[in-house]
Amino acid sequence: MNAIAAPNDQFLSLRLGASDSALMQQLHERMGLSKTDIVKHALRQLASSTEAQADVSLYDLGKPVFGKHGDASRQSADIKSVVRERLAAKRLVNTL
Repeated sequence: MNAIAAPNDQFLSLRLGASDSALMQQLHERMGLSKTDIVKHALRQLASSTEAQADVSLYDLGKPVFGKHGDASRQSADIKSVVRERLAAKRLVNTL
């Protein structure tokens, strides 16, 4: 059945590779949806998932890992002391 397009409808031509074409055919057969409906559904799902991500701040995204390894200033001090010890040991070996 060929539906008449409304004046505001936009047409889209889509070129699919072999694997995407096979996937489209599988979805068409399995879901019983037209290929147009499959593309519309995928478009809406992608838009809703990106909208959900846009509501999340960068801080919220990184929050689970902030402070995971303790206080950064303490780590810096620990690293400095390790470097000093290794340099001192290296100098001692070079003077012998």
